[in-house]
Amino acid sequence: MGFFKRLFGGEKQEEYVDKQGVYFYVRCNNCGTIVRLRADKQYDLENTGGGYTWHKTIVDNKCFRQIPAVVSLNSSYEIENADIQGGKFVSQADFERQQKETAVQHELARREAENKEEEGS
Repeated sequence: MGFFKRLFGGEKQEEYVDKQGVYFYVRCNNCGTIVRLRADKQYDLENTGGGYTWHKTIVDNKCFRQIPAVVSLNSSYEIENADIQGGKFVSQADFERQQKETAVQHELARREAENKEEEGS
């Protein structure tokens, strides 16, 4: 019976928390696209004794420019220093705002295409 409750929403599902990932958000200086990046604590971060270093060449999905970055993190996985060329670190809120704006633009374009299709019929 517990299986069916979980399957059909009888029991409240807990939200998944990624304990192995550290997330970064980078805005491309060229096109303005914000990229969400995940670094795995075990495999992507280099332990430096008192903290971590992350080396990454970031490529966004709009203009495909390379954005090299070297990030120094403290033992709590917070950014202490970041050397980035061609981009800028931004907040998760900035990323989510851009995602919402993009979704609205897509919906407006979809509706416009539907209206043109109906007018052509």
